[in-house]
Amino acid sequence: MACSIRFVLAISLLLGVSLQAVGQDFDASWSTPNADRWNYGFNQSVGTRPEASIFGYTGDLFEFDERDGQVVVRFDTSDLVPVGEGDSNYQIELIELEITLSQGLPSGLDTTQDDWRTYLPAGTPGAVPDTDVGRPIELYATGFRNGTTADTWTEQTDFSVVGPFGAGVRTAFAAELGPSGALIDVSNSITDQRTPVPLAIGTSPGATPGDPVSEGATIRFSFDGTDPDVATWLGGELDSGRLTLSISSLVEAEQEGGDFVEFYMRENPLVTVGVRAAASLRIVGSIGAACTELGDLNNDCQYTGADIGILLSRWGTNDPDADLNGSGSVDGADFGILLALF
Repeated sequence: MACSIRFVLAISLLLGVSLQAVGQDFDASWSTPNADRWNYGFNQSVGTRPEASIFGYTGDLFEFDERDGQVVVRFDTSDLVPVGEGDSNYQIELIELEITLSQGLPSGLDTTQDDWRTYLPAGTPGAVPDTDVGRPIELYATGFRNGTTADTWTEQTDFSVVGPFGAGVRTAFAAELGPSGALIDVSNSITDQRTPVPLAIGTSPGATPGDPVSEGATIRFSFDGTDPDVATWLGGELDSGRLTLSISSLVEAEQEGGDFVEFYMRENPLVTVGVRAAASLRIVGSIGAACTELGDLNNDCQYTGADIGILLSRWGTNDPDADLNGSGSVDGADFGILLALF
């Protein structure tokens, strides 16, 4: 069975069956965000700081989020991507965010996710070694609390309602996407004993993983809307005319120093005169009537290996979308139905 599944998956990745759909294609780019904020409790230049760093804190002298320094970037997408088309009608092929380092990374660029246990102190029960250099730069969605929503947040919104100290209190936070686009705070993933799944991990064009990266280098994040939970969140954001992202890393902070990951913000004088660039965004996709045919699990209007992959990932569950025959369990009968649709 496993061999035949792999064979069908390989073939279906090459030969997809298209469903009827009417779409409006777009390839839209923005050279600067409408908002970029150093999301750190002791930021004294809210909304206007020229540089912003991301770092982690795992000490016990103070109570902070483990992902202490974060960066939030927001783009108004309504000028190039139509709004109000319905959350499920946005089919996204590519999201590409780029941001420029204002300080080099002498320790090297890590382009793989690190297990949460690699952040535990050596000798701690359950700790495992980190087998590559550096720590990844991760891109997440942005969640909100403290009475603030995606509609009401601005660069000047209070960091929290209780001041700079405390864990899990920041108003805007880096968030992993859960079922149906739910936003799960990842700011304390070590304490939560989990390795969150980011939207993307940063790479640098022309750079080899593990090698030092210099000031002025671009960090690039790329992802798409293939995952249904990502697609749900993206659709809601674009339907409202925006995209709000958070950049995070658990590279360890040091008082008055450390190998921070630091970026140019849009207010930086070098950005203003065109010597360096602020964050930029590209979105490639289409808008059309959503495909909701039986078995088209990612609603992309095609039967391909992506649908098989989603069904297999939900094997043994009672997921109603993947349970094609309504038996109460995703199993071989559902797999057979899906194959018959190719």
